[in-house]
Amino acid sequence: MKAVIGVVLLGVVLPALSKECAQLYEENGLSPNFNETIAHAIHSLTLNELRKFNPLAEELNGVPVVNPRLNDPTETERVIPHAPEEEINKNFMSEAMNTIDLVMSQVGQSGDQFGTNWPIVARIVHKFHMKDTWAKIKEEFDLMKQPAKDLCVCLKDTKENGIFQAVDWVARQYRTAPLLTLLNKPLPKLKDAKSWEVWRARLVQYYDSQAITDAATYLSCVLNHIS
Repeated sequence: MKAVIGVVLLGVVLPALSKECAQLYEENGLSPNFNETIAHAIHSLTLNELRKFNPLAEELNGVPVVNPRLNDPTETERVIPHAPEEEINKNFMSEAMNTIDLVMSQVGQSGDQFGTNWPIVARIVHKFHMKDTWAKIKEEFDLMKQPAKDLCVCLKDTKENGIFQAVDWVARQYRTAPLLTLLNKPLPKLKDAKSWEVWRARLVQYYDSQAITDAATYLSCVLNHIS
């Protein structure tokens, strides 16, 4: 098995979708692999980021994410049911520098989500790749009409529609895989402009318009009912 910085899911056993929900997904333009695209978008979400979409987002938000303390031996859950608030120190002026401070402060600590498999540069790239992805999703989120209630009931039932299982697949890769891959292909060690060209070409594929729509629809269902 290989570790992933993004998500292409192979061999994930998913529950059968109800006919009603399957029809709603198709009628509302979700992709056939919406569980995978949404899992990529949400697997490392935090309450801090959810509140950029809706300032009233709650602690019990129902967004399943990889356990931030995944490699703590006392932790038993690979996936936790709600995106948690991230404690960010304000040692620096900018959000970017405080984010780097957060990433670096977790390396080698008990419960470090990525364990020993992730080089430091890869951790920083992953963090900013996800923040950039969420910014792209928010563009569509802000323009989107509220999805129908029956569609949202289906989408928020993440254990029935396969989203939870897809997030769990990511967690298992983080915990056990010795190598980084992206789009199911090994990544070179990120050390220079040439290796970055490979990483960049793979990362930009996650900005596919359909994947962004899937994620924006899901987050709209989760967040836009809050007032």
